[in-house]
Amino acid sequence: MNRQAKKIVLAIILAIVVAFVAFGVGRWTAGGDDGDDDPGAHEHDGEGEEETTWTCPMHPQIQQDSFGTCPICHMDLVPMGEAGGDDEVPVVRLSEGARAMARVQHSTVEAGTVAGELDVFGTVAVDEQAEVDLSAWVGGRIERLLVSARGEEVSRGQLLARVYSPELLSAQRTLLRAIEMLEEARQADSERRLRAAQSSVDAARMELRLLGMDSRQVAQIEESGQARETVDIYATASGTVQARNVAEGDYVSTGDTILSLAALDTVWGQLEIYERDLRRVEVGAPVSIVVPALDGEELEGRITFISPEVDRRRRVALARVVLSNEEGHLRPGMYLRAKIETVVDDEEALSVPKSAVLWTGQRSLVYRYDTSLEPPGYVPQPVELGPVIGDRYIIREGLSEGDEVASRGAFRIDSELQITGGPSMMSTIHDQGAMPLSSDEIVEVPEEGVEFDPPIDPEQLPEGVWYCDMGTTHWAQPEKGDDQCPICNMRLTEKEGGGQADHDHDHDHAHEHGGHHDH
Repeated sequence: MNRQAKKIVLAIILAIVVAFVAFGVGRWTAGGDDGDDDPGAHEHDGEGEEETTWTCPMHPQIQQDSFGTCPICHMDLVPMGEAGGDDEVPVVRLSEGARAMARVQHSTVEAGTVAGELDVFGTVAVDEQAEVDLSAWVGGRIERLLVSARGEEVSRGQLLARVYSPELLSAQRTLLRAIEMLEEARQADSERRLRAAQSSVDAARMELRLLGMDSRQVAQIEESGQARETVDIYATASGTVQARNVAEGDYVSTGDTILSLAALDTVWGQLEIYERDLRRVEVGAPVSIVVPALDGEELEGRITFISPEVDRRRRVALARVVLSNEEGHLRPGMYLRAKIETVVDDEEALSVPKSAVLWTGQRSLVYRYDTSLEPPGYVPQPVELGPVIGDRYIIREGLSEGDEVASRGAFRIDSELQITGGPSMMSTIHDQGAMPLSSDEIVEVPEEGVEFDPPIDPEQLPEGVWYCDMGTTHWAQPEKGDDQCPICNMRLTEKEGGGQADHDHDHDHAHEHGGHHDH
């Protein structure tokens, strides 16, 4: 064996000796603290125990196999399943600290009259009952038109136009001839001829009135003894010119409209009520109206009429409010904001805050705080909802007066129930038959919007539409509209491509759940 080989062998022997020494020291040190010399003692301690998964009540996506704190909110982790119990009914139990961190708040189910306000928009419109069409009583040619533009103010009795009419000229000459025959009968002192001549004069006068001449014009013809080639047309009402249908030189036939007038001393406020809100609005309901163009001037009124039809494209019906406009400040087309008072006047009506209700579109529930349990906990309670009045839902079935419900933080409680594998609201969304997330079929969204039952994957929507995003989608419409889902009142989201826009939406959607609906 050469010198180099001997060095290698010595190095290997030295390394083995060092390893054994280190191992012996470690075993002596470990065994000296507790006297446990059994190398399998610790392994034996864990035999028969189930492995525990720890999670955050606020952020259920955080899961680990040992106790610690949440890296997001620094809340102590709890064993998965600790919040629920072994009851047949799924229960979520939160400690005072967990409830404070989750910002869960309680409200009591109330019975009695519920009042609120519905915010709507609208415009000023012409009072259709004050519209007047000035028509030609006789055919002819417009020789002169004294009102030539829309928006001009017209007073009752004002001269509007002069019309040349061969028919009217002939009727005037007939009257003058009848007057001459009446005079001849008087001179002949014949009673029979006098009666016949008087009848002819009366008939000629009546014909002129039927052709549009008033009694003053007929009297002028009789006094002057001359037939006029043109006849004057006067305004029979005061108002603003809404439409001019003729120009000078045009020929008109009997009944043709020359001008359209509308009195603006009263106007209509046409308020747009979305179809989902129609059942909350009644004729006679008080309305407070603000006119932004008039420095926020406030007007009061009542709804006098609600259209029986809904606009197919915009999904709104018009509610009418009659407004006084003696000073003429309100002009047709002006923009309005209004608050309509809505009331359910029933002493037995039950209601809860809107934020207490969780929706899937097919199902709604609240989390009732059941104090009969030991310890008390939150139990999911399906409910049948009535209309929304202000910031409260009418409850038709499912709750009793005095029940305590989670009015804020219901979505966080639902998330905790989902962690424990219970029948949570969000897990039920998929159980009710949502289309597979892998489906790539693009659906059509009609102009009036569409409800999807069962819900679909948002990826199946075309770009540019507005939809309700709850993980799956039960409503979509081609335009933003009032930016609310007509099924669950959540804010709509515009379908865009990937990237920052989607990230921003996720943040906004989470805020929407946590702040507006709490789910």
